[in-house]
Parts: sequence; C-alpha cells; structure tokens
Amino acid sequence: MLPVLSDPVGLLYIAVYVGSGLVCLLLIPRARSFDDTEMRTGLFWLLATTGTWGVLKAAYFLVPAPLREPSYTVGLIVGFGTVWSWLYFCSAYTGRNFHRNSTLRRIGVGVFLLVVSAKVTNPIHGLYFTTSEVTSPFPHLAIEHGLLHWSATGLAYVLSAIGVFMIFELYLRSDYDTRPLSVLTVLIALPVVFDIGALLTPSLIDVIYAPVGVAVFATGVLVLFQERLEAVRTVIQDGDTTVYLDGDRRVRDASTRAAELFPALEQATGAPLAEALPEVAAALDTDSVLERAVDGETRYYFVGTDSVGVNDSGAQVLTITDVTDFERQRRQLRRREHELDEQNELYRAIIAASFDFVYRVDPDGRLTFVSASVEDVLGYTSEDLVGRQVDTIASTDEAGEQALEYLDDVADGNALQIRDFPIEHRDGGSVSTDFRVVPIYEAEVPKAERTPADIVGAQGMVRDTTERNRREGLISVINRVLRHNVRNKLTVINGHAKILSADLDGESAESAEQIVESADRLLDLTESARKIEQTRGESLELEVHDIVPIVEEVRSRVEDQYPNVSISVDGPESAVALTLPRIETALFELLDNAAKHSGDAPSIELDVTAGSEQVTVEITDEGPGLPDAEREVLATGTEDPLTHGSGLGLWLAYWFVTSLDGDIESPRTDEGTTVEVGLPTPDE
Repeated sequence: MLPVLSDPVGLLYIAVYVGSGLVCLLLIPRARSFDDTEMRTGLFWLLATTGTWGVLKAAYFLVPAPLREPSYTVGLIVGFGTVWSWLYFCSAYTGRNFHRNSTLRRIGVGVFLLVVSAKVTNPIHGLYFTTSEVTSPFPHLAIEHGLLHWSATGLAYVLSAIGVFMIFELYLRSDYDTRPLSVLTVLIALPVVFDIGALLTPSLIDVIYAPVGVAVFATGVLVLFQERLEAVRTVIQDGDTTVYLDGDRRVRDASTRAAELFPALEQATGAPLAEALPEVAAALDTDSVLERAVDGETRYYFVGTDSVGVNDSGAQVLTITDVTDFERQRRQLRRREHELDEQNELYRAIIAASFDFVYRVDPDGRLTFVSASVEDVLGYTSEDLVGRQVDTIASTDEAGEQALEYLDDVADGNALQIRDFPIEHRDGGSVSTDFRVVPIYEAEVPKAERTPADIVGAQGMVRDTTERNRREGLISVINRVLRHNVRNKLTVINGHAKILSADLDGESAESAEQIVESADRLLDLTESARKIEQTRGESLELEVHDIVPIVEEVRSRVEDQYPNVSISVDGPESAVALTLPRIETALFELLDNAAKHSGDAPSIELDVTAGSEQVTVEITDEGPGLPDAEREVLATGTEDPLTHGSGLGLWLAYWFVTSLDGDIESPRTDEGTTVEVGLPTPDE
C-alpha cells in the first residue's frame, strides 16, 4: 500500500484533485447545452483540460516513483492549456473577437509550444522544477519550482486575469443582479492564494491548486446559475432593455432601461409577467407590437424572447426593442395601401361602369392581360385570349390590318378612340365595339421626359356597342321615315292652305293663314330633327376653330333668309375656340329665333369677345323678350308636360353648345333678349 494512502492529509489531496477532475469532466455534457457554438467550444475545452489536469494531479501521488515526474510534467502541459481554453471561453462569452483573431491565435500557439518545450526539457536543464522525497505533511515526492516555472505561471496568471476582467466588464454592462456569478468568477482565482501560501508554509505542498477553482466555477455556473449566465450574455447581445424570466414566466431581473420604461418592474421580482406587465405579456403572446406613451409621444416596441434554459426549463430573456421608426413607416405604408385599395376599387367601378372589358398588349401586339368580363362580351375566357396577337380577334382581315395600324399609332405616343370596330365572337359572329387605347410607358421614366422609345405596351378599354347601334339604327330609320312622311304631308297641307288663303276672305282667310304658319313651324321642327340626325355621329374630340368666320357665315345665311333684318357684328379679326363645326347650327338657331320674333324690321347685334378662358358670342335683339318657358330651355335644357318651348330650335342650340363643353345663358333685360354663348379656348 502506498504511504500516501495511509495518511489522511494525503487522502485529502487525492480526493480534492480527483473530485475536481471528475466534476469538470462530468459537467462537459451540460456545457454542450449552450446554443452558441463558440461559447460551447471554449467551455468544453476548459472543462476537458481542467478535468484532465485534476486527474493527472491525483495520479502524481498514486503512480510508481519512476512515473511521478513524467506524470507531473504532462499535468503542467495540460494545465497550461487551460489558460488558452479560459481565454477562448471569456472572449466568446463576452461577445469579443479575440478568439477569432488569427494573429493572436498564432502568438498563443507559439507561447504554448515555447513553455511546453521548457517543461519537456526540464530533465536536461532542471530550471523548471526539481524533486525530492519528503515526509511532511505526508510522504510524497516534493516539487521545487524554478525560475522558468514562475515565469510561465506568472504569464498564466496575467492571461487568466485578462479573462476575468472581460467577464466582470460584461457583468457591469448587463444591469442584472450578477452577484452570484461574480462570486463564482472570483473563486476561480482563489487557488492562487493557496499557491502563494504553499511558498510560505510547509503545511501546504507546492503543486498548483488551479483545478479546484475551475471546478468550483464550473459547478456553480453550470448547475446553479446557468440560466442567469446565459441571460447576462443575451442582454449584451440583444440590447439593454431586457427582462429575465424563469421557467414559470416570473420576473427574476430587469435591466435599468427596462425598469425606466416600465416602472412596475421595480417591485415585480417574483411576480408573473402577466400580472406585472400585462401589456408586455399580451404583445408577446399575440406577436404584436407594443404601443406605449413615452415623453408625450407614442412609441412602438417589439417584444422578443431568447431561451436561456437548460433541459427545457423554459427560462428566457425578453428583449424589448424600440421599432418606432419602422412601425411608423409600416403604418404609413398600410394607410397608403388602404388608400390605394380604395382608389383601385373606385377605378374598377368606373371602368366596370364605362367599359365592358379591359385588355393590355405588349410592343409586339400580343395580348398580355384581358379582364375576366371579356367572356360576357366575346364568349372567350381571358385564358383563351392571353398570348394571342391582337389582330387575330378582329372579325375580318381588313379589321385585323386596321388594328395593327392602330397599334402603330399608339407606339408613336398617340391615344386613340375608335368607334364601331368589329371583334370576333367565339360563336363566329361579330361584335361591334367602341374602344380607347392609350400607350403604357416605362414607370421609372418621369412623365415630362417620356418619348415613344419608353413605351412598353398599350392598354385598351372596350365597350360593346351592338345594342346601341341597333337602337340608333332603329331610331334613324324611324326618324327618316317620319320626317319624310311628315314633310311630304306638311308640304301638301301648306300648299292647299296657301290656295285657300288666296281664295277666301275674312275669317276664313285668317284661318288659312294660321294653317300655313303652323305648317311652317312643323316643317322647321322636321328640319331641326334632320340636323340632330346629321350630327349624332360626329366626333367628341374638340378641335381648334376660328369663331369669327363662322359667325359671319351665320349672319349671311340669316340675312338671306330674312331680307328685312339688320345684323351688325362687332369683334376681333380672329377668336380661336375649341369646338366642332356643329356650333354653326347652334348659332344659326339662336340668330334665326331672334330674327323671327323681333318685329317686321328687326335689328340684331352680334358681339364676339376673345378672352383667355372663353370666346363669347353675344346675340342681342329688340324683340318682346324671351318667354319663361323658352328661357328655361336655355337654362336647363329640359322641358316638362306643363312648360315647354314652341319648337326644337332653342333646345337644339342648348344641346349643341353644352355638348361642346360650352355654356349658354340668357340674362334678363328690361328690353329685348340677350343670349350669351361661351366656348372654351385652347389655353383654357
């Protein structure tokens, strides 16, 4: 039996080192539970090297005499390796990059190999340690450390102190209660006291006590306070507004910033989160943004969690991140999206009310989009048409060629409005349509800088005009037939009435004259109806016209029809307006009305004024004035069964003027009648 085993003090030393080594080795699986790879690696090697060192320390007392010095030397080498494992762990745990620095790593390897070489060659130079057999405090091989040992040990103490400093600096930054962790970190350096004491008293043997300190530290942080150890590190990584919760979601600690934001945390230690901070718990459970008033303004916070528990204990750190700027932008975008959705719905409603379907083509004339409503018009689904050339859906070859010409016009930057274009129906028939086509430009190009080269396609909006054309055709036929028959019969009536008027005397002659006058008025109505029929198919696009020649032409026509009328025209040489040729008919109807109802030798004034926004034509006569019923026609363009005009002339004038974006009115005057017609100018 070895002498050391019979001595209580020797057994104590062996037990301490064996226990320290085994504790470190047995805690390695718990070290692997850390999520962070680098921190886990550092802690693994710290426990592995320290555990091996502790076992080798115990073996030093137990192995045969020839193996004691080699055993001690190997232990010194492994022990010096714990320094680098400790530094690696401290750097990774505190979020630094020293352990990744290739230069520092190369220096570390160089220093380690240099010290190892000094230890391995100790049997040659004897400067690292010497040995001798002693009996106090128990029989063992005593170590007398030399200069090289104390130099290496001093370096190890300095490097270890750097790691301790990094950890304590992290504790201070965390704002958490780190007193238990601080005590454990101090204990890792406590064996230094025993190392120094061994130099001063023979009661302690000089064998280095560092494994004991690491074992105490590892036991404390991995068994008792691992969750808090991770919580402190998580605070530094994720920010300083954090709350530490245990597995039951009870508040265990909070950073200073968290306590400032939520004063209730000051008295909340041990309380469930749902009671201490119900709004935070609600935000966490619903994955929503926390809204809170801070210094008179609304700020927004995101509540996230990081698990710091071991074996599913559930401990976690709440990180409360200020996302005010992001949330404000998100809410602004949501409001904008809502507004855009409303606008899109409005546009869709307008298009649905104005057009039967919408399509889009690329620069090659290929359909890239057709709205689903096309099926109601053409029988094709949108899927049937997308990908086809636009000219293939025209009902005739001629129409197909025309469609391609239209696309060429759009490619030049023109917007087109086409009437009565035939499109093929799925059943082989033809559908008459009106459509408007506009170019689509590259979105990134500013509107003022767009050219035809920036056109990337065209969009068309289509209206089925089959029913409209059928109705208009019917109306046209009825109009022509009735007008033709009415005019023929009225001509006969008018001729016979004139004969009777010449042959009869007295009241009979007067009755015949009234028949003639009534027939003439009816003939005027048919002529007004003819004019409406003629202009019904005219373009709706206003054009630039000089009003002065039109006014002169109207005056000449009225003077030819009424030789006794006197018409004066006052105005500039030119007055340009946006209108259409049918404005001549409107002016003629107004001037004709003035000539008819202003006495035997009427005097009429025509004043033309060219303004910046309107060209105004004012017609003034000296007649009896416009009846209220006729004035109502010019004011509203409407009649009712009780009040109506005597003919279509004024209604026709109102309809023509207003359909040309103009306005017409007849202000009341003391004598005669004044009618004002205003037409827009190109500048306006």
